Amino acid sequence: GPEKEWVEQDEPGVYITLTALAGGARDLKRVRFSRKRFSEIQAEQWWADNRGRVYEQYNVRMV
Repeated sequence: GPEKEWVEQDEPGVYITLTALAGGARDLKRVRFSRKRFSEIQAEQWWADNRGRVYEQYNVRMV
């Protein structure tokens, strides 16, 4: 069937778009940061610090 797509708010100002793939795997489509809470540099730093946890926590298939 068609892919299911949804957004998780990981923490205030951090929005993670996920898609469900066949066989229960998930793909991370995009991560969006609120401009009110994050500068571009802060967003890059947050992703560097949290990427591994996000992949694990949301059961995202590692490529």
